[in-house]
Amino acid sequence: MMGGMARVVSYDTPRDPRMKDFPVSKIIDETNEWYSWGMADLASHTSGFNLVTSNIRNQFNVTLEYGWNQNLEAEVTYEYYLHDYLRVFGGVNMENEIQDSLDELSTTAVVGGRYLTPYLFNLDVRTDNKLRPRIGFDRSVMIFPKLSIFGYYEYQIDLGLVNDLPMNKDYVSETVWRAGAEYMLSRNFSLMGSYDNRFGAGAGLSVRF
Repeated sequence: MMGGMARVVSYDTPRDPRMKDFPVSKIIDETNEWYSWGMADLASHTSGFNLVTSNIRNQFNVTLEYGWNQNLEAEVTYEYYLHDYLRVFGGVNMENEIQDSLDELSTTAVVGGRYLTPYLFNLDVRTDNKLRPRIGFDRSVMIFPKLSIFGYYEYQIDLGLVNDLPMNKDYVSETVWRAGAEYMLSRNFSLMGSYDNRFGAGAGLSVRF
């Protein structure tokens, strides 16, 4: 709140002497503090972890998803806010493409942009070093004071610009989606249930910290 609400307003008049102990430089420093927060999901079909560290313009993200079938995806990114709703990012993504293959992790560099659209959809547009474009978006809606529903959709296409495609294929694509509901028990804990097209249906606990 200190970072978002601080403002400096000047009327081109002598400064109030009562503000001597509150110089403008101190106010500006407070807006640029680093803050960290995160969330962990522990469910019967999948687990996830998200950690964010951010100041007014810069942000570091660490995400991890692990399913019961040993599908794993981890990502570390740095992003820079161009303004309140638009930021550009770059980072590294690691994942295994088939289940039960943790010894075959594929590592790629990613770059793209993220935008908070009208109606509060989080849009992620990116490509990787294999020149595979991907678009994803998610949304959470509070339908009752303690109950919300959420959804996520992601589509990636490989046109064979770097990878070799299967015979008689002009492209290959991958779609990931999930939908679910969350019930808040307290500020830090929620019950959640969801369906993921990779991991199936399940339920568990969400922890915010």
